[in-house]
Amino acid sequence: MFKRLQPRRGQLAASILLLAGAVMLMLSVRQCSAPGLPPRDEGIAGGDTLNVAIELSPTGVNLSGDTLSGLYYDLMREICRRHSVPVTFHPFTLLSTALDGLEEGKYSMVVSDIPATARMKERFIFTDPVEVDRIVLVQLADSAGNVPITNQVELAGKEVFLPKGSPVVNRIASLGREIGDTIIARQDSLYSSEQLLILVASGERPNAAVSRAVAEKMKERYPRLDISLGLSFNQFHSWALNPRDSLLRDSVSAWLREINR
Repeated sequence: MFKRLQPRRGQLAASILLLAGAVMLMLSVRQCSAPGLPPRDEGIAGGDTLNVAIELSPTGVNLSGDTLSGLYYDLMREICRRHSVPVTFHPFTLLSTALDGLEEGKYSMVVSDIPATARMKERFIFTDPVEVDRIVLVQLADSAGNVPITNQVELAGKEVFLPKGSPVVNRIASLGREIGDTIIARQDSLYSSEQLLILVASGERPNAAVSRAVAEKMKERYPRLDISLGLSFNQFHSWALNPRDSLLRDSVSAWLREINR
């Protein structure tokens, strides 16, 4: 069963990029088209369209067969349907790129597993929490279920892999201070959290630090992934907006509360 995780070197990376391209193509033609929000003055294409940058991940948006799905994707579409808000989704793999686009006014909002830390709040405003999550270390267990790293102290001097620009970088640095040693955060400029976990499952990466929600979804597909080692306490995850968009933030937060009643 696990043999399907053993592609030739180089083929896996190509497959990941092709999958991302397929999702982007499908999203380019899927949107809620009813009129809604008033025109924005930030130069965003589409006038009254809500431009949502959404992460390619099990919790953001992903492709299953020929169907787009994902917790946040479905939630955002339902919000737009209920309130007749036109929306266009812009999928991304690197959070840092999406957040840069948000600051530049390219996007209305970034939808991802973003911990609303004090450092992040210096740059952005956030919706009400969408979920509570934590960071975990994902590794590949051997045939007996053993893993290389069994506690946080064993991370001293070791590498931990994560997407470039991920807020998890700050947590890895803090964890290093807590254990009294350096943990090397290797930021990957090509792959998202989900894609890194595929690489871990194939043996091309030794580990990855990601949100537990993403790890649990990926473990359903790759049961030999071990996600038992936590790297943080529970954190509130929210969606990010530009500080100029407090009215939109208030609206989205109200819509989220309405759905979660």
